Amino acid sequence: EGDNCVFDGMIYRNGETFQPSCKYQCTCRDGQIGCLPRCNLDLLLPGPDCPFPRKVEVPGECCEKWICDPKDEVILGAYRQEATLGIDVSDSSANCIEQTTEWSACSKSCGMGFSTRVTNRNQQCEMVKQTRLCMIRPCENEDPSDKKGKKCIRTKKSLKAVRFEYKNCTSVQTYKPRYCGLCSDGRCCTPHNTKTIQVEFHCPQGKVLKKPMMLINTCVCHNNCPQSNNAF
Repeated sequence: EGDNCVFDGMIYRNGETFQPSCKYQCTCRDGQIGCLPRCNLDLLLPGPDCPFPRKVEVPGECCEKWICDPKDEVILGAYRQEATLGIDVSDSSANCIEQTTEWSACSKSCGMGFSTRVTNRNQQCEMVKQTRLCMIRPCENEDPSDKKGKKCIRTKKSLKAVRFEYKNCTSVQTYKPRYCGLCSDGRCCTPHNTKTIQVEFHCPQGKVLKKPMMLINTCVCHNNCPQSNNAF
C-alpha cells in the first residue's frame, strides 16, 4: 500500500530504497522521497581560521573534501552542494533534496549578536547563507552566587516589555523575551530550543527595517563552552 514515487524519470515503489548517486541513499515513503547523505561531510562554516572554505572533488573518490581558500572568492561557491544529483537545472526544483544546517551559536554571549545557517530551501535549490539576530541575555552584571549548591538559572523571562535595538534602529513592537541565565557550577548556559520571528525596526530618517530574530524557548547548562569566551 502507499503511493509510488517518481524521481528523475524512474518509478520507485513505496518502501523501496535506492541510490540516485553515490552521495545519497533515498527511500520512497507513500509518494514522498527522503534522502540521507552517504558522505560524512559536515558543513564547514566560515571562521577566522578558514574564512573561505571550498569543496573539491577527489579523483577516484565519490565524496568531496573541504579545503581552505586564503583568497576572497565567491562565497556562495563554498556552500554549493551536489543537491540536484547531476540533473538539468530546469528540473532542480522538482528533484531538489532539501538541506538545512542548524543555526550556529550566537556571535555574542550578551547583547545583540547574530547567528547563521546554510540552506538550499529556495526555488533554485542553491546553498545560501542566512543570518538572524539573537540575544542570549542583556549585558548586565549578574551574580549567581546567591544560589545554593549547584542550582542553575537556566531560562528566565523578561519582567518588563522591551524594545530591541539594532544599528541605531528600535523595534516597532515591544517584547517580553526569554533569556538564558547563568550556571553557578561553572558550566555555560546557552539556548537549547529557539524559534525565528520577523522583527520590524524603525530607523533614523524614517527608514523601516525587517530582520529575522531568534526567540529563546529554553536554555540548557553544559560543559561544551565556547573557547575564550569569558562572559560564560
